[in-house]
Amino acid sequence: MTTTGHDVAAAPQAVAAIEEALRAFAKALRAIQLYLPNNPTRAAAIEQARAAFGKVWRVANPLEIQIKESSFMWDERTVYLDAERGTDGLPWLLYRDGLRSLHVHSGFETTDLEVLLAIFHKARTASPDDDDLVTLLWVADLATINYRHVEHDAVGDMPVVSGPDRPGVAVFAPGVAPLAVPLAETPAPGEGPPPGVVRVEDFDTTLYFLDTREAAYLQDELKREYAEDHRKLAVASLFDVIEGQSAAAPQLEALGIVDQLLIEFLTLGEYELVAVALREASIVSRRLAADERVLTGLRDLPARLSEPAVMSQLLQALDDSARTPVASLLEGLFVELRPSALEPLVAWLGVATASPVRASIERASARLAGAHTTELAQLLEHENESVVRGALRLAAQLATPAAVPGLARLLRGRDAKLRVEALNVLGEIASPAALQAVERGIDDSDRDVRVAAFRVIAKRAHTAALPRLLEAVRRKELRAADLSEKMALFEAFGSMCGDAGVAELDTLLNGRGLLGTRQPAELRACAARALGMVASSAAFDTLQRAADTKDVVVRSAVARAMRGNT
Repeated sequence: MTTTGHDVAAAPQAVAAIEEALRAFAKALRAIQLYLPNNPTRAAAIEQARAAFGKVWRVANPLEIQIKESSFMWDERTVYLDAERGTDGLPWLLYRDGLRSLHVHSGFETTDLEVLLAIFHKARTASPDDDDLVTLLWVADLATINYRHVEHDAVGDMPVVSGPDRPGVAVFAPGVAPLAVPLAETPAPGEGPPPGVVRVEDFDTTLYFLDTREAAYLQDELKREYAEDHRKLAVASLFDVIEGQSAAAPQLEALGIVDQLLIEFLTLGEYELVAVALREASIVSRRLAADERVLTGLRDLPARLSEPAVMSQLLQALDDSARTPVASLLEGLFVELRPSALEPLVAWLGVATASPVRASIERASARLAGAHTTELAQLLEHENESVVRGALRLAAQLATPAAVPGLARLLRGRDAKLRVEALNVLGEIASPAALQAVERGIDDSDRDVRVAAFRVIAKRAHTAALPRLLEAVRRKELRAADLSEKMALFEAFGSMCGDAGVAELDTLLNGRGLLGTRQPAELRACAARALGMVASSAAFDTLQRAADTKDVVVRSAVARAMRGNT
């Protein structure tokens, strides 16, 4: 009894069998492209495809495949997806020439599989003047393959190739007469040149008789061939051996060659090839059921490149190189690395001078750190100062809340410059926990740290810090502070206090002590500046009372505040 995909429930084992058959077919097609007919890898890939299709007929006969731009569908389920390859993918090869569905019957694996692979290979490498895929299928007249082809205007359907019941005839839509396969063209008797006569036209196929269009086509093909990087194909063939062989010995041998190639690619600065190899290793390790030594070797490839010693050598080579690497290539490489690579990366960033190389590595490192924020937060507590500085740079770019605990602990360190940088990074993160940690800088013993804290609080309008700012305003030590610190403090206080802070500012601007003395001129001018930032009627009245003061500095500050030019 013949079954179809709609007669049988789409059980997981049925979907898995069809997915495996289509993957094996795609792998066999790639083997035909890469290897000669006598190559054992090519023969093994074709045999795997035969075995996979032999299991399909138990769940679907015929196998009805719907063709999309980047996928194959069966029973409204995606059974093959090739979105990464784009126009190089197998689904696009069929969809491009108008194929919309394929019906594959039992016996295909023994009679027509190799023929169909050869047809697809010929269609992929065909020139614009060669036959398209539909024409090749029509001429081949495969007995176990039916297909539906849509015209370019997407209105009419082209014929589907007949099955064994009507060989040599293509069946059109209902109501359309069948079209017989044309006979070979032979000249009528008496036509053509007499036997034995040689004509110049017989030699038009030589290179000396190519027209301009044909010569341009050959030149383009030669340029494309020489421009193609065959090392990618070599890496792909090695992973085909690892995935296609069942014995561990050839798999381990191919894996050893890949390991050597990675070192050579790194030495030559071919980071794109290294990234391609690491991606292939990750994909193969996830879907390959092989010897544990092989799986361990595949997983260890990115881990080996992520070792601090290897990364240090790579960074030194980049630093010494006269050629600036492309940032996208470095990002493609670093995204495949393990978190252990972060330590040498941030250590290098902590001491590297400004250059195009550093900018490229910094962007690539930020992408790696963004995927491993926990490891980045741990590096903020590293004992090496260059590692901490590099981690601060990446934390400022990522602005991740995961770095807040490490930054808060930096505020308790002894290096004032690191404390200032940590405050600035906390200001970039600007989460509630980050701004709460910034408040600790108000009471810091270093002047630069306090100024940085005032500016971050003012920039982020962190009103929760007002009580601590008020304490700083009342502190007696403020009189001995320099003008820039006073201005930063009063700007932060005045930008957020509102009318609630006018009384305190009025005391500083207009108040008198027990001996009738006023506050220092710089402090009064800063209070006037803060009142101008409050910009309320109460603040204006306070400024008005100080408008006729004798101190020139204070009077000038009051005038600017009343004009709104704080």
